[in-house]
Amino acid sequence: MNTLAILGAQWGDEGKGKIADLLSEKSDWVVRFNGGPNAGHTVADDRGEIKFHHLPSGSLHPDCKVLLGDGMVIDPLGLLEELEKLEEVRGLQPDIYLGARAHLIMPYHPVVEVLQKSKEEVGTTGRGIGPTYQDKAQRSGFRVLDLLADDFSDRLRERLEKLREMWNEPSELNKIEVEDYLDRLDELLCRLDEDRIVNTPLLLDRVISRGERVIFEGAQGALLDIDYGTYPFVTSSNPTFGGVGTGAGVAPDKVERRIGVVKAYTTRVGKGPMPTEDEGSLGEELREKGDEYGATTGRPRRCGPLDLVALKFSSVINGFTEIALTKMDVLTGFRRLKVADHYRLEGERVDQFPPSASTLEKCVPHYRSFDGWDEDIGALDSLEDFPAPAKEYVEFIEERLDLPVSILSVGKRRSETLFLS
Repeated sequence: MNTLAILGAQWGDEGKGKIADLLSEKSDWVVRFNGGPNAGHTVADDRGEIKFHHLPSGSLHPDCKVLLGDGMVIDPLGLLEELEKLEEVRGLQPDIYLGARAHLIMPYHPVVEVLQKSKEEVGTTGRGIGPTYQDKAQRSGFRVLDLLADDFSDRLRERLEKLREMWNEPSELNKIEVEDYLDRLDELLCRLDEDRIVNTPLLLDRVISRGERVIFEGAQGALLDIDYGTYPFVTSSNPTFGGVGTGAGVAPDKVERRIGVVKAYTTRVGKGPMPTEDEGSLGEELREKGDEYGATTGRPRRCGPLDLVALKFSSVINGFTEIALTKMDVLTGFRRLKVADHYRLEGERVDQFPPSASTLEKCVPHYRSFDGWDEDIGALDSLEDFPAPAKEYVEFIEERLDLPVSILSVGKRRSETLFLS
């Protein structure tokens, strides 16, 4: 199969970066289709770890072309810094293309986010993602193709002046130096020939028709989807499979595989309901053993047992064909494990993920318990070699989701991965 999507099945941070890195080694293209620099993907290879923000994880493979799709919001200077750092630490210059319709995070967007207090209220990363999508919806945004327009600098100054009038108070808006910003933009444009700013749907239609191998790499996770996540505690884009169509301009039937990336337990960053969150010793141990701190912000992640109710809903809205199960190694050493197989709400059984965040907040998870294991599973070559409790845990997930686990990650390194089908 030549096309596949790698999608987060939970609240993000599932390990999509590692899976995308592994699968893009033999791919021709890797495409980001949603979100912006709030997506922190960490990849570990024989030279150590590297963290990506705008760039998809396939950027480590020199023969794999990189496309930042139209559904993204791109911070031009942040992207420039990321490219410069990758060249500095790895000597790599990705073969990068930008979707002409992708919106730009302008220097005023992070300031506006602070002024709107959305970072405190919803728990965002504070990088201006929400205000950029807000401008997109209000039809006042800048797109990548605008960088080539003769009147770009005049329009930028005009927009900034309107914002200063709107927020008629001393703020960081008054400290933004347009000329300095434009000078740095020129450095990015020197790296990108005009033919690197592309008509995304037509480009992808052409390469898919030629049989080239294309990976669509999602950011965040399904339960943070602006439409289907725990609103309002969500991201500003569509990390679900539907986002591939809107963010990359690709018809759904062109994507043959849809891999849901599932962490073997549950984590969440920021505010919002999380039924299986453990605020005691279990949550703390999962956080420390799993190194559960945000790659972009460093924020500690909230941790707890696996939530199958949420995962079943995620599978419904994404149409997963298979599961990549990550961080199984983190569960080694726990005497007992548990998985939420349904909720209880006011004494009644709940099997379906509710659309209301306030309702979800009241749901109490009902757990199925499993024996733990102490054996190191990082060096094992086959699921058949796993300790019986670990094997039972994987098979239980497969049974309840009615999906095969095709990839099993048992460590950070590329070699610590089992391909089961």
